[in-house]
Amino acid sequence: MNTTDLITQLSEQLNISKAEARRMLQQELSALGQQLAEGKHVIIRGFGTLGLRNVRASKANPDPGQTVFFKASQKLKAIIRPWKP
Repeated sequence: MNTTDLITQLSEQLNISKAEARRMLQQELSALGQQLAEGKHVIIRGFGTLGLRNVRASKANPDPGQTVFFKASQKLKAIIRPWKP
């Protein structure tokens, strides 16, 4: 699923225009990004947690800094678990 697919699905499920669905998605992603930029975790119940994690310098990654992490919720893991690539 890509952004266009997500917008189409939102517009169909909420019975709104694709333009409105695009604005809603952009607003939500902007809000998530702002929270992460402020160093806060974003917790979406039933989906997972997003946050920043400090990364030390290593041979594989010579630049220390922060990286975004995602931890799936138990509910999401239960949905995904039966699926095998």
